[in-house]
This record gives sequence, C-alpha cells and structure tokens, in this order.
Amino acid sequence: MNQSSVLSSIVSRLHRRSTAEAGIRLFHLDHLQSQSRQRNEAVIRQLCANAYLGDNRSLCRVLGRYKMIVDTTDVGLSSHLLLDGYWEMWLTELLATLIKPGMKVVDVGANLGYFTLLMADLVGPTGHVHAFEPNTDLARRMTQSIAINGFHDVATVYEQALADDETDVVLVVPTDEPKNGHLLPADHPVSDDQATETRLMRTCRLDSFAALRDADLIKIDADTSELAIWRGMAGILQAARPLTIVLEFARMRYDDPGAFIDQIVADGFTLAEITLEAGIQPTTRAAILAAPPTEDVMLLLVR
Repeated sequence: MNQSSVLSSIVSRLHRRSTAEAGIRLFHLDHLQSQSRQRNEAVIRQLCANAYLGDNRSLCRVLGRYKMIVDTTDVGLSSHLLLDGYWEMWLTELLATLIKPGMKVVDVGANLGYFTLLMADLVGPTGHVHAFEPNTDLARRMTQSIAINGFHDVATVYEQALADDETDVVLVVPTDEPKNGHLLPADHPVSDDQATETRLMRTCRLDSFAALRDADLIKIDADTSELAIWRGMAGILQAARPLTIVLEFARMRYDDPGAFIDQIVADGFTLAEITLEAGIQPTTRAAILAAPPTEDVMLLLVR
C-alpha cells in the first residue's frame, strides 16, 4: 500500500470513529429504560472526564451528560463518580421511570447532588426539585453543580437538617465518607476523632415548607434520621393526596422498626422493595424486618 493509500485509510478510520463518538457525545436518559444496564454503564464510563480545580475539588462528567463538582478526599462517593460516572444505577434507572416533566420532587439527604441533577433534568422547566443537605461543604458543591448545568431555575438547595421538631443537633461527618454524616442530639457526647468533623445545627420539619405540601415524589436517604423526618412531614402526609416516597430503611436505626413500618402503612402506602437485580418487588412488614439489622433496604412507597 502506498503512502497516499495509508493516509486515506487513516483519515477514513478517524472519520468513522469521530462519527460514532458524536452519536454518544451525551448519554440519552431514555436509554436508562430502553438499553441494558451493562451497556449503559459501559457507555457512561467511556464518557467520563474530569479536571482538578484545586482545594480538593474536581469537575467531572456524570451520567455521561452532567458536569459535577466533587470532593477528591471523599472515597465513598466522589471516587466512584470520578471513575465510573454513575452511582447506584438501579436507583438511577428507577427515578428515570418515576419522575415526569412538571413534577415537584424533594431530595432529602441530597449529598453532592447526583440524583438532584438527574431529577432537575427529568422534571424540566415546568417542575421543581427541592434538595436538602445539612453538610455545608456538600450543599455548596451541589449548588455549584446545579448552576453549571443550568438548572438554577428548577432546583433549590436547602442547607438544612430535618427532623420532627426544631432543636439543636450535632452533625457528625466522617472526613473521607461524608455521605455517612449523621445527626446526634446536641448534648450527646462526641468522640474527639480526627477522622470526623462536627458542626452544631438546628433542625426543622419538612412540612414547615408550605411549598412542599403538594410534592409528587420524596426521596429520603438520611442515615439514621428517616423516622424523625417521616414524623416531621405529617402535614404533607395528612393531605392524603397521591405521593411516591423512596426511603432507605435499616432496622438497627430505630428503637421500634416495626412501629415505623406500621406508621407507613397507616399513612396509606403500599410496600415494595427496590432490589439491585430484580427491580421493584412487592414486600411485607415481616420481610422487611427479617433483613439483617444493618442492611439498607430501599423501599418504594406509593399511595
């Protein structure tokens, strides 16, 4: 093959490659429902990119379409977003199915805002996402990510801890696992551990936000505070309107986990579990309580 033919072959291959890449320049959200999980994860990984911004901050592409500010010292979540570009794909897929344009959605325990960004995209310009995150560092990064992606008109961040009343609490944050931050009473002894940070905060009730009384979907992932948050949204629950709740449940977190489930059912919700492989599966009170005490069970509650 002469030099001209070699050059022509190289140009042709580059053209085919650039044309193929142009087709997946951004990941399409409808692929979460129409394509296999394995294929989607591979495509999203291929679209990963990041840039270090200094001061333990990095800008990365997640879900093959959003720009997101993450914490390079965070090994529990940010490391996965930097390398894989997604988090909990099974839950990502479910939210893409549940959330429709125009919905009002609440993200409690929003962390860095991975799900908040997805929600904001799904509700569109006629909907709104209200994201609650008590950790100041996470909330500020999330606010920046929302602005970078142009979602500032459809997503609001509240740097706020939620409970069933207004009281002083201590937010305890593992420095390398901020997603495991949790609240303790203000008078609770806190160990002097260099691997954690503590901050004094004041809680409020979710139903104290009048704009949320007609929420369509609420996601709650609050690492030990779920029961207090549930009690603090009684004003929303008593409206008896259609509502979908995605709730992380681990029975060791509650003095009486059975009573918590009884309250959920009394408030009119059906019980289902969101599983890694089988998706949504109907469940029962007994099955939830039979799970290992430390196991996180993601519940889908609908009425």
